[in-house]
Amino acid sequence: KLHERNKHNMSYNFEKLQRFVPELTSHIIKNPSGIDTIDFAKPEAMVLLNKAILMSDYKVTFWEMPKTNLCPPIPGRADYIHYIADLLAETNNQNIPTGKRVKILDLGIGANAIHPIVGVAEYGWEFVGSEVDNDSIKTAKNIIENNPHLKQNVTIRKQESKRNILKNIVQEKEYF
Repeated sequence: KLHERNKHNMSYNFEKLQRFVPELTSHIIKNPSGIDTIDFAKPEAMVLLNKAILMSDYKVTFWEMPKTNLCPPIPGRADYIHYIADLLAETNNQNIPTGKRVKILDLGIGANAIHPIVGVAEYGWEFVGSEVDNDSIKTAKNIIENNPHLKQNVTIRKQESKRNILKNIVQEKEYF
């Protein structure tokens, strides 16, 4: 069961998702019960599904992934963000803090920038993402640059050392 605030607690609305990403149509199949689904083992289908979800539910207008990178399912990643919000509420009179007063450090932002996309759309939080892989940085920066609401709220910093994950990432007088 997903978090109660997770937009993905119900089954996917493939009719709606196809309007955002028409290419998804060729990947929609019927399950044994006759309900629309996709073959979740097919990477191309997962990428198109994620793209459609991000466009329909998280204000994204541009999102592309290289075939060489992992494409995590959005619902589970959205859960992480909602549970972080719950943890932050525990020290804020049970109110979820929103906006730029919350700054999140995403260690290993990856090529997909999923956590910042969801966190910015749902709560308006600010993110700093670190990453060691140059290709992932290039792809994530492209996503951020092409979505104005992300451009204002997400920064990516290159981590040169796989052993010192915070060195040169967290700057002086910066708190997360």
